[in-house]
Amino acid sequence: MANWQHCPAVERDAGRHGGLWVFTGTDVPLYLLYEHLAAGGTVASFAEQRGVDPRQAASLLEYEADELHDYRLEFPDGVPWMNNPEGKAAGPDDTIWRTCSLVEQVPGILCGVWVFNRSRFTLYTIYYNLASGATIDNLAEWYYVDKDKVVAILQHQSNTLRENRKAYADSV
Repeated sequence: MANWQHCPAVERDAGRHGGLWVFTGTDVPLYLLYEHLAAGGTVASFAEQRGVDPRQAASLLEYEADELHDYRLEFPDGVPWMNNPEGKAAGPDDTIWRTCSLVEQVPGILCGVWVFNRSRFTLYTIYYNLASGATIDNLAEWYYVDKDKVVAILQHQSNTLRENRKAYADSV
């Protein structure tokens, strides 16, 4: 997951939501976007329902996609856990996605970016498409990916944002 402290679309809310990341200038927590998308909604419908600028919501997903895509570029000698026998996390993506049984990093597959298990379908593809207005049904149709897996990925991210405030507080 993204290093949110560098994303202009979000800020920490130390008040009402107890330190959750919210959309800048609002009191709308990020996890609500992922829940909305998991339920089949779009960025536009979320923005309309929650009073968030649709460009802000889309830029959040694009930021997440860029972070997932660029993660591999930081490790030219392979993915972090290969050279880390203690299993220590190497960054925010590593910390969060290693707890999700649906995804993996494999050095020989797309330079070690996060993909669905035993596939070449990248997590960043989900976020780029959702940012562009796609739905999970579109993803299932266009990429022949299991819709339930996409829903589970979005729910995993929502749960992490909502429940694990400490891990997300400073997104190392």
